[in-house]
Amino acid sequence: MRSTFILSLLAAAGLSFAQEQYTIDPESVSKSDRQTWCDNQETQCPLICLQLPGVNTMNTISNDCDPDALTFNCVCSNNVTPNVTQYSQTLPYYICTEWGNQCVKACGTDNICSNECRADHPCGAQHPSPPNSSISSTMPATGTATGGNKPPVTGFGGAAATTAAGGKGAASAMLNLGQSYGLAVVFAGVFAGFAIIL
Repeated sequence: MRSTFILSLLAAAGLSFAQEQYTIDPESVSKSDRQTWCDNQETQCPLICLQLPGVNTMNTISNDCDPDALTFNCVCSNNVTPNVTQYSQTLPYYICTEWGNQCVKACGTDNICSNECRADHPCGAQHPSPPNSSISSTMPATGTATGGNKPPVTGFGGAAATTAAGGKGAASAMLNLGQSYGLAVVFAGVFAGFAIIL
C-alpha cells in the first residue's frame, strides 16, 4: 500500500516537475500558513514585476491570492505575467517546498526516496533571469560586461571585484581588513577575560 502511494506520488511529481508546477491539498496545510504564503505572494508580485524590462512601477494590473484554493494572479503593469516559480517567497515556491515535505514524509525511513524528493524536485530559481536591463544605465561601467551592455550576474561585485590593482577590488580589501581586525578584537577579549580571572 505504502509503495503504491509513493510510486503514484513520484509519478505525479514527474509530470508536475516537467511543468514546474506542484500541487498539494490545501487542507493539508494550516490556514494561517496558507494566509502567510498568500501575503508573501502578494508582496513579491510587484517586486518581481520590477525585474521585467520596461517596468518601472510597482503598480500591477492584478495581484491577488486565495489561501483557500492556493491560487494567485500576478499581472504586471506591462500586461505580462512573470514566471514567479523562479523566486522564493512566492506561492509556487511554498507549494513546491510543502510538496517536498509531504513526499519525504511518505517515504518514511527510506533515505534514497527522501533524497529523491528534494534532489530531483528543487524549488525556486534553477536558471534565474538576469536583472532588468535598465539597471545597466544606472550602474557605472566597471570592467567588461557580459552579453552586450548587461551587467554580469555572477555574484557580489561581478567583474568589478577583480578590476582593482593586484587583482582585488576595494570591497575585497575592506573585507580582509575587517576580518583581520575582528579576529584581533576576539583574541584581545579572550586574553582580557583570562587576565581578569587570574
